[in-house]
Amino acid sequence: MTKHTTGTRDEWLKARIELLAREKELTQRGDELARQRQELPWVRIDKAYRFETDEGSASLTDLFRGRSQLPRLPFHVRARLHGGVSVLFGDRGRI
Repeated sequence: MTKHTTGTRDEWLKARIELLAREKELTQRGDELARQRQELPWVRIDKAYRFETDEGSASLTDLFRGRSQLPRLPFHVRARLHGGVSVLFGDRGRI
């Protein structure tokens, strides 16, 4: 079992303020990393990929349907939504 120290409210407040400063620094570092990731150069895809979809065979361009990005759901979200109707998929035209 974890042993926790007991302190005064002033000690807790001081420790909490220090922790908040570290959390803010971590958030800022993550934001900077995300900005750098977005600045990575794009790579042209020259290969003619084909995908089997519910509507039949589709090219990579077909999958984008005029959008600049593909909507993507993590596996655990797709698995949970598979059995029922999703509001997200019901509003697919605006994604």
